[in-house]
Amino acid sequence: MHSKKTWKSLAFVAGLALALPAAAQTARDDDTPHVYGGGSVGRNDNSEFSWGAFGGYQANRWLGAEFGYNDLGRQNIGGVTVDASAWELVAVGRIPVFDRFAAYGKFGGYLGRAHGSGFNENTSDFTYGVGLEYGMTRNVSVRGEWQRYADLGGGGFGSTADLDIARLSVVYRFR
Repeated sequence: MHSKKTWKSLAFVAGLALALPAAAQTARDDDTPHVYGGGSVGRNDNSEFSWGAFGGYQANRWLGAEFGYNDLGRQNIGGVTVDASAWELVAVGRIPVFDRFAAYGKFGGYLGRAHGSGFNENTSDFTYGVGLEYGMTRNVSVRGEWQRYADLGGGGFGSTADLDIARLSVVYRFR
């Protein structure tokens, strides 16, 4: 079960992404394809610390792809406390909103691992999320996002659990 706080955070980010005018033509972001990398810190829905590293390719102003690793912190699956992590590959759709702001959504797949108390399970499933990005300089931006890893666990745990992460990231664009 997900806390009201998680759902309120998701509703807030989604509301901002929908409420801000999509003035893509006025954004100062250019269409030059580029590679980028970054790191993140955050909390999962059990208030456990998480961190990650990622790299990506921005094909144009609106579409990119990311590959990354995330330590998802401790999670309770089927009454067992486990350490969880995931490798992910996601498509990233961006909407430049105005000036240096963009809203974005992620969708893709993950290969996750949950281990603890004698259990070690590998899972693959979907992951998706939404966020806002602010370009501090031409090459450096910060992100605030929410992301869900669906159906982590299985096998020896006897059940699966969705894991939500709220995180802040710093991105460096190599252009």
